[in-house]
Amino acid sequence: MHNLSKNHVENLKENGFTIIKSVFSFKKLEFIRNFTDSLIKNYEQNYSRDIDKLSKWYLPHRLDNGVLYDVYQRHKEFRFLAENDELLTIIRNYFQDSFYLYVNSLLYKPSYKDNEVPWHQDFLNKPEESEKIILWVALDSASQKNGCLQVIPKSHKNKLKNWYLVPNATHHKRLQLSKEEEEQSIPVELNIGDAILFSQYLVHSSLQNQSNSHRKAIRFAYKKSDTYDIPRGTPIMMG
Repeated sequence: MHNLSKNHVENLKENGFTIIKSVFSFKKLEFIRNFTDSLIKNYEQNYSRDIDKLSKWYLPHRLDNGVLYDVYQRHKEFRFLAENDELLTIIRNYFQDSFYLYVNSLLYKPSYKDNEVPWHQDFLNKPEESEKIILWVALDSASQKNGCLQVIPKSHKNKLKNWYLVPNATHHKRLQLSKEEEEQSIPVELNIGDAILFSQYLVHSSLQNQSNSHRKAIRFAYKKSDTYDIPRGTPIMMG
């Protein structure tokens, strides 16, 4: 195993996350950033479940929540982000098995909206399934001002925590953390083209975007091929 990949795998195992700097150059992302801006604008002006023919197989978009679902399947322009060799090598070495794309989405935080995401773990409602690794790629710089991820290192080690439901809330599955746990959190500030890989068991959140522009990121979740569980569509083999 290449030393760099080995270090990232060790970080994933020990801390629950690893940051990979400058995976994609600004020039490489220029097209996809412009495409994403146009896509969001178009969907906000002209979107309904009735005209979204793919909602038969995939989730309808949540524009109120700043999420476009299943963009890998809907738009070929996003696929190179999910298929980067450096990132897939780290994931393959972590799983020590073949793996597939589980779900994916484009996340955007509009400025000065009610878009704080409380403490949670991903896929809390899937306790019977094996671990997923999340890839989060910064399409815009992510800072504390515009609502970057906040993570609690090593919080993945006890797997899924007990959670509670807040009916009708945008992010309704939540964790109750102690003050001591919250004090261990750190911000994950990223530049355009940086990426973070993290375990679904890592406790994380993000604050409201208080900047003057969207904060956009792409999120892919991968699962090893011990079983072929998938919430919608079909598994897309990655390695």
